[in-house]
Amino acid sequence: MKRIEKIAELLTRYSEKEPVTASEMAAQLNISRANVSSDLNQLVKLGHAKKIGTKPVYFFSTTPKIKNEENILDDFIHKSPSLFHCAEQAKAAILYPPNGMHILLTGETGVGKSMFAELIYSYALTKNKLKADSNFITFNCADYANNPQLLVGSIFGVLRGAYTGADENRVGLLEKANGGILFLDEIHRLPPEGQEMLFTFIDRGIYRRLGETTSERHAQVLLVCATTEDTSSSLLQTFIRRIPMRIEIPNLIDRGLEERLSLISTFFQTETKKLKTPIEVSTNTIRALLGYHCPNNVGQLKADIQLLCAKAYSHFIAHQEETIKISSYELPHYIREGLYNTEDRKKIWLLLPNMNTRFFLFNEEETTLFLPKETKRHDIYQIIEQKMSDMERIGLTISQTTEIIDTTITNYYRSYNNNTAVDLDDLEQIVGSEIIATANKVCEKASRLLNIFLSDNVRYGLALHLYNTIQRIKRGQTITNPRIFEIKQEHPRHFEAAQHCLSIIETDFNVRLPEDEAGFLALFFTSNGNKTKKKAKVEVIVVAHGESTATSMANVVNKLLGEQIAVGFDMNLDEKPIATLTNIQNYLSTKKHLKDVLLLVDMGSLINFRDELEKNLNSQIRCIELVSTLHVLEASRKAALGHGLNEVFESTKNIRGLSTYMKNMEDQKSIKLYILTLCTTGEGSAQLIKKMLGNRLNLRDNICEIVSLQITDEKLLEQTLTNLSYSGKIICTIGTFQSFYTSPHFTITDALDETKTNQIQALIDYEIAFEGMRTNITDMLEYNDDKQLITSIREWVETIATEINPTISYEIKVGLACHVVCMIDRLKRGKSVSSFPKTTAFQDKFATEIASVKKNSKLLETYYAITIPIDEVFYITAFFMCESLI
Repeated sequence: MKRIEKIAELLTRYSEKEPVTASEMAAQLNISRANVSSDLNQLVKLGHAKKIGTKPVYFFSTTPKIKNEENILDDFIHKSPSLFHCAEQAKAAILYPPNGMHILLTGETGVGKSMFAELIYSYALTKNKLKADSNFITFNCADYANNPQLLVGSIFGVLRGAYTGADENRVGLLEKANGGILFLDEIHRLPPEGQEMLFTFIDRGIYRRLGETTSERHAQVLLVCATTEDTSSSLLQTFIRRIPMRIEIPNLIDRGLEERLSLISTFFQTETKKLKTPIEVSTNTIRALLGYHCPNNVGQLKADIQLLCAKAYSHFIAHQEETIKISSYELPHYIREGLYNTEDRKKIWLLLPNMNTRFFLFNEEETTLFLPKETKRHDIYQIIEQKMSDMERIGLTISQTTEIIDTTITNYYRSYNNNTAVDLDDLEQIVGSEIIATANKVCEKASRLLNIFLSDNVRYGLALHLYNTIQRIKRGQTITNPRIFEIKQEHPRHFEAAQHCLSIIETDFNVRLPEDEAGFLALFFTSNGNKTKKKAKVEVIVVAHGESTATSMANVVNKLLGEQIAVGFDMNLDEKPIATLTNIQNYLSTKKHLKDVLLLVDMGSLINFRDELEKNLNSQIRCIELVSTLHVLEASRKAALGHGLNEVFESTKNIRGLSTYMKNMEDQKSIKLYILTLCTTGEGSAQLIKKMLGNRLNLRDNICEIVSLQITDEKLLEQTLTNLSYSGKIICTIGTFQSFYTSPHFTITDALDETKTNQIQALIDYEIAFEGMRTNITDMLEYNDDKQLITSIREWVETIATEINPTISYEIKVGLACHVVCMIDRLKRGKSVSSFPKTTAFQDKFATEIASVKKNSKLLETYYAITIPIDEVFYITAFFMCESLI
């Protein structure tokens, strides 16, 4: 249960007649008063609580009980912890603004992709990301794989006469799923032309029925696709690039015996609900189901259990017995073979030792089958790998990643040096007696070598760690310690002792362990298990418009760092800024020792919060606008390391560098451009300008569209701008008043000036020309991430142009971008470049510009791991200076 849910549940005990303070709740829940106060104020904003009084402030619940947000997906993960990261990915995709992110599920036959897709749908409903009456449509592309026309027509619909036999109009699955989710199983059976039609829908939200050529149809559908094949060879790369969220469901073997036992229990309980009769299952039957070869994964396991129950039920009816019983001698031969599984025999008998009774009872509500108790995620390897994956996905640098991993490892080992009591006897049921025995040997040897005492907490953590280590080695996975060199330097004695202890583990389990593992063991032996944590000196507060924008960014960052550093305050569009400001002041007033504050805001009136807060608080406050999750992460990371306000501010403000150029823009088959004309009503002058520009400008077959907007309705304007930004690119705005949007702006006078109109036309032509270059050059490159390379280089060229020669034409910019892209591709392949003519004269003439290009080229060299020759620096400078080389 989340912290805010615990606070909400406790708050239901208090009414207006008997309210409670934040301090009283903090004492009851053993949570810091600041966190309790923050969550209570959040509940007030949500309408679930009210507060009265001033000092102290009292709170009480306005609802009988806050709805627990735990849902069917979370329940499923409790029973299938190996799918934790799959579930986290699915949640992120569903919650991704504005309408979620399309998903591609991969995995072997029978791993449960269809079931997982249904769980995703249920989660979307509980989070109100879909309407209650929205559809979940399932379609298996393999059913019509031999008839491509019928397959494509089933998805997109058919126009009468589209092909022989199409004698009537048919509605497609996209239309039926509008507003909901369409699950396309075996998506690799969809022909290439069908995939192309589908990614057109992904890009633009439009599609045509098979046979339609003129009209376009619109739908809002979240696609969940599934395949058992290698996506790199079975699907068009242009298609899979449009589905950024790819979730791989592990097979049954990789999910472990403990999880398999939970699945077996769940499937038997499901059958008791169907049969409305208890089922007794022998111990050896459970052991056989744990050990037998199950090539078709979870699907086969479920089907085999259903078959066993069906046969037993038939015998139960025929002989009118009291209960349904399943014994091992009734098992099919291939399942009974599981009793003789030599590889997992010890582990199976640890899970199911000899019992007082031969049978386990299953009914709808409970079972007598012993299930391993749920444990926290103690696998340091998985924690590190997941953090690395998360940080790579959001584009962190190597230095930033290293510092966060360092913090992650530190927090992990700190958790085993508290005074919380642990049950070592209970641990044996989880990891087995062999692991316990080895862990005790390691602790005893380390205690002798280092003359230290290792607590039960450390022994507990070490045993769990060894269990994960042995499992990892058996699966052939590598062990990598990102802090190995640091540990050697800071803890040489502990590292040496850990190296001696490795031989114990290697002998007991007949494995080979790298010295990286000694680094992990050494941290268990250190006196306090971690470096002294610096106290944060800066309070990081995120404020943004929207229902959950700020809190979502703060939550993502806090999860990455493993600490509660950033605090988010959301400001709904219909909420007055003063209300949000008051909430922030109330939060800061709860601090006993108020630190300096860094405000991270998105736009508008929020920028002025700094001045207002400084009037009422005795603290230094600085503000950064136009923030992203990366800004929040950098600020929180620096604050967690104990840096001062000015250092945190400067570091966060400079989060540009490569991220400015390396924008992860979606590939688009066609682009959509917008020119906005603005006035107070959206009519009048805006419509006049629109009509005039429509006659003057070449809108390139309506690729560019002129849109008239009303600027007095701020909420409508902001929403419209957001929608247009998702569907295309706003290249400029025109009107008496300038919006907050950062694209180029022209006045009405400019629009009447032919020279300025030519500038607007140049903006259109630039986008079209760049798109043509991007489309045509991609297939000529060998660089792996060619689309992102081209987009990044465009940003790089435009940035340097403003510094060296802002007046160069769009044709030169496009030509230069093409030149730089090809140069990088050539250098990555080890090819040489041409010598530059007239070197000395050119260098004397453009020394300043050459120095600027050389400085900015360092960015490309660092990111793409190349060395740009001086001749290429001269060629790039020649482009910027429009210098002829003839």
